[in-house]
Amino acid sequence: KDLGTTTKGTLNINGLGVTTPSTIDANNHTMFDLQNETTLNISNTTIKNAKDFAIKAQHANSVVNLTNASFKDTQGTAIQSNVDVNITADGAKSEFSGNTQAIQMNNADKTVTMNAVNSGEIVLSDIIDGTQGYSIKLDGDDKSKITLNNNINNANISLDNTNLYLSKENLLDNSQALTLNSGSMYLNNDAIGTMHLPALNLAGTTNLSVDVDLANEVMDRITADTYNITNNAILNVNNLTLLSTTEKESVKILFADEQLANNVKYTGGNPLSYKGTNTIYSPIYKYNVTYATNPDDKLGYFFFNRTGSGSGGNTNPSDAYNPAVLTPSVATQAGAYATQMQTFNYAFQHSDNFMNIPYLERVAIIEKNKYALSPTGDATDVGTFSPLLTKEEDAGFWIKPYASFENIPLKNGPKVSNINYGTLIGYDSNLTHIKNGWERVLTGYVGYNGASQRYSGIDAYQNGGLIGTTATFYKGNFFNATTLSVGASVGDATTMYGSENYTMLLAGIGNKTGYNFEFKEGRIILQPNFLISYTFVNTFDYTNSAGVRINSDPLNAIQLSPGIKLIGNTKTGWQPYLGVNMVWNLLDDSKMYANDVRLPEMSIKPYVQYGVGLQKRFKDRFLAFGQAMIHNGGRNGISFSFGLRWKVGKD
Repeated sequence: KDLGTTTKGTLNINGLGVTTPSTIDANNHTMFDLQNETTLNISNTTIKNAKDFAIKAQHANSVVNLTNASFKDTQGTAIQSNVDVNITADGAKSEFSGNTQAIQMNNADKTVTMNAVNSGEIVLSDIIDGTQGYSIKLDGDDKSKITLNNNINNANISLDNTNLYLSKENLLDNSQALTLNSGSMYLNNDAIGTMHLPALNLAGTTNLSVDVDLANEVMDRITADTYNITNNAILNVNNLTLLSTTEKESVKILFADEQLANNVKYTGGNPLSYKGTNTIYSPIYKYNVTYATNPDDKLGYFFFNRTGSGSGGNTNPSDAYNPAVLTPSVATQAGAYATQMQTFNYAFQHSDNFMNIPYLERVAIIEKNKYALSPTGDATDVGTFSPLLTKEEDAGFWIKPYASFENIPLKNGPKVSNINYGTLIGYDSNLTHIKNGWERVLTGYVGYNGASQRYSGIDAYQNGGLIGTTATFYKGNFFNATTLSVGASVGDATTMYGSENYTMLLAGIGNKTGYNFEFKEGRIILQPNFLISYTFVNTFDYTNSAGVRINSDPLNAIQLSPGIKLIGNTKTGWQPYLGVNMVWNLLDDSKMYANDVRLPEMSIKPYVQYGVGLQKRFKDRFLAFGQAMIHNGGRNGISFSFGLRWKVGKD
């Protein structure tokens, strides 16, 4: 206690280390009273509970050097000084908190230098005051910061190189002057305010970060009674943080006085910006931002354009919105609906394989099945099971993995890179005669499905399962099949705000019909076909990672898909085919809301798909098949499917 009152020379106080600083508890006593010419060095130490002061430096030739040193809970002023004070945070924190006052400078010719380097931080939560005209130098490197939570009064303040954070805009209002040479100053503290200085000296390029309240059309500002601006000096606004949004398409906000207006430059959005330095995001909307000086009043203004065009027009409604809030709409269309369409494409397994066979061969199979089920040998007498059943068309299991790789330019939405994948596993019943020449096969199937989307920096995934059944009817060269499925998917997305999860329920019914026209005794088959389906998708309400409540109306979509298929039957048993069909989606607009703001209604535009396929029987028990289809239009890419069907039971 009461150290250094007569010390002349150097006094070193060094704690244990940067990561484990020592603590000196003054226990309600004063600490260092430097009345002689003394250099006081304190490192890696916290001093707390001093009575009137922790350091009092009175001799004009003394110096106080503080490195990674903190002062807490002084019952007075932590440092009373007539000398230079150097405060350094080197890879650690130096902090003033809980003191009646942090620093009292009693000599206008002396300087407090604060230097933050190597990711160090200086935190000042207590007031700094002194004789009018003393200096404070804020310096360091761009990896470190100095944080002010209280006022600095009567000082000439300069900023160089480092990052200065202010918890309130008015903390420097009672200073003598602020000189900005370089570095960055952050006024974005979730509140709007004005820094009004007695004098602002702009001597270099300094970055500035500010808050913007679009709803009230105000933003953080810096003003001064007098300005002293060096030629080519720039106040570079490189970060805007939006505190609110507006339904207005355009907002104009005052920022700079006439004396400063021409030295302001805007070069960036916010830390969440994905592209374009003139773009910033609120949790719902996206804005294009420009800065300009008004030629009439000579003031500097920021212009925020929600439509993204600067003229009120917009080629795509989704361009006005934050990509993060579009995630459920994109997932509903490119994820859930596309998955359901893939299910309809692949669930008609039996007819896809069976109707590739020539008519006479199919008749033989049907008649053999009738005969095999007849106890008398009469094809019209249906009875018990016989091992004479045709091998290929007995009951059997099948498995069909599939995947598609595509981009989807959603109507009213973004262009989405989409991958859709899954596997269906099914069981076909025996081919059964019903009446009036009709044959029937019943199919049950289960499946796993997944999808992933990427657009505008957003990554979204869905994984789920489904269960379904198909009834297929045959008569001559005509077939008709109806499938019904229901499933659910769990989705997750990574946006600029973090991760979020959502759940979707899927259901649908589809019907496919077609007719075979045969040429050259069935070696060539031309099959026109038509698929119609209905899809239901419900995305359950949830709150996204930005705190926005997302709710939606269920999607009720109808798909119409006429097509034609050219099939070949070779002597070796290979059955190649070419297929093409057109797809129209009706009533498929997704209706989503974000905090009751209606989002653009997205849908998948019409598209054509065409490709090739191949199937072959092996060893009387197995049927292998594969297909590749190219999509153009509302979906652009390629999809693959392949699989295997095998007979169950004994020969």
